[in-house]
Amino acid sequence: MTPSRSKRYLQFSEKTVWAASKVFDAIAGISLLAVMFLVVLNIILRAFFKSPILGTYEFVGFLTSLVVGLALAHCALKNGHIAVGFLVAKLPERIRAGIDGLTNLTAAVFFVFCSWHMLDYARNFAASGEVGLTTRIPFYPFVYGLAAALILLCLVLFLRALEMLGTAVRQ
Repeated sequence: MTPSRSKRYLQFSEKTVWAASKVFDAIAGISLLAVMFLVVLNIILRAFFKSPILGTYEFVGFLTSLVVGLALAHCALKNGHIAVGFLVAKLPERIRAGIDGLTNLTAAVFFVFCSWHMLDYARNFAASGEVGLTTRIPFYPFVYGLAAALILLCLVLFLRALEMLGTAVRQ
């Protein structure tokens, strides 16, 4: 028996979101390595050559925002976030799945609004031309990156909600 059209679409969506989250997570890892390398290099240059890297503070801020934001979706896919469920754990599987589904759906709606406002924030930065004081790097590409990360997180949470609510209905 072949899966229904909606089932195939859902499976394709899950694979696509999984692949995108892995790419975002890899970029977050590279950004973390860049932060570590930059900080160590700045310390060495400051200590031995009395010549620090100008703009290190801004570079670390930009890269750290990418580290945190781009890793969110992959962490959500791996169920890596902290969940306090000592009361829910005692409930039957069907009710637990329903609560998890509604929680993920609520979080997805919340992050839809967050990503919407982040996109608006990025547009405002792009329109104003605001840049870092030392590095003169524009802010808006990083804010757009965070908005994309939040959109991906929304997709992960929405797919997780569908999965959990489907489990609650089937049982």
